Amino acid sequence: MVYGSVNYKGYTREEALESVGNGWSTLIKEVFDVLETIKGTVKIVQVKEKFGGLRIYTDVLNKELDTVIQKVGRESFTICEECGNSGELRSGTWHKTLCDEHAGGREPINPF
Repeated sequence: MVYGSVNYKGYTREEALESVGNGWSTLIKEVFDVLETIKGTVKIVQVKEKFGGLRIYTDVLNKELDTVIQKVGRESFTICEECGNSGELRSGTWHKTLCDEHAGGREPINPF
């Protein structure tokens, strides 16, 4: 699988975990835990970082899963993508959500 690519067959939990930094693994696991409880044919077709936040896309709408995906997307702006500690959106040519340790001198920015 190519990082951030669309997979119409559906991501496995492991593929999703490999698509972003380890710090967001709890967020990915939360989404897949809900996905496993849904009866139907919902598939996660893309997992990536975009504009410093976690993005997860499905092939069809499902209210329960979409609510969780939106929640973890918001939470990703407060969690370091690298380590899972508290993080902030950071400036740079590529915005990332990182803790002070992993920021590498990048300044925090206010996304809102």
